[in-house]
Amino acid sequence: MIIDCPDAALIGKNFEEVTRARGVHVVDLFLDLVVEFGRNIRWYTTVGNHRKQVLKRLVKDPRSLITFSDAGAHIRNMAFYNLPLRMLKLVHESINDGDPIMTTEQAVHRLTGDQADWFGVDAGKIREGDRADVVVIDPAGFNQDLEQVHWGEMENFDLQRLVNRNPGIVKTVLINGRLAVDDEEFSPSFGREMGYGQFIPAR
Repeated sequence: MIIDCPDAALIGKNFEEVTRARGVHVVDLFLDLVVEFGRNIRWYTTVGNHRKQVLKRLVKDPRSLITFSDAGAHIRNMAFYNLPLRMLKLVHESINDGDPIMTTEQAVHRLTGDQADWFGVDAGKIREGDRADVVVIDPAGFNQDLEQVHWGEMENFDLQRLVNRNPGIVKTVLINGRLAVDDEEFSPSFGREMGYGQFIPAR
């Protein structure tokens, strides 16, 4: 769907709708619009995970590895940095609907211990005496649309990037036992002092 364009009549329409109205091939239309408007035309594309029943099957399949998103490599045209929150919301909603995909605990393990075990990394579990990497979330925050994207400033680059803003969910973050986020605010020492993270080699 076209979300921004100098030709305001196109905003809110998808390329197929414009194609039908103009009687041209969709590829020709797309290229013509990009040539005409360049970087001033923006659109939203659904690339996957829009069929909820299929998504539910995928996330509980033991052959699926629920890892990181690729959004960090494409900071100007996609933002799904919050992929783990989306997974937890999907499970949370399925439990509330009375048709659970899995328990909340299993969902957390899929996002942490499962990955660590697969990659052979000593992480993803809470154990006495171990490095404390902990995220505290408030499930009440899942009542918002996690697919919303916003523009955020890129410090020192005079550019903007796409970001996810999901207030009210991630309350506290401990990295290596040190408080990195408290009450949704970064600790003053985070990013300025050493000791928050460490290299963890594969076993």
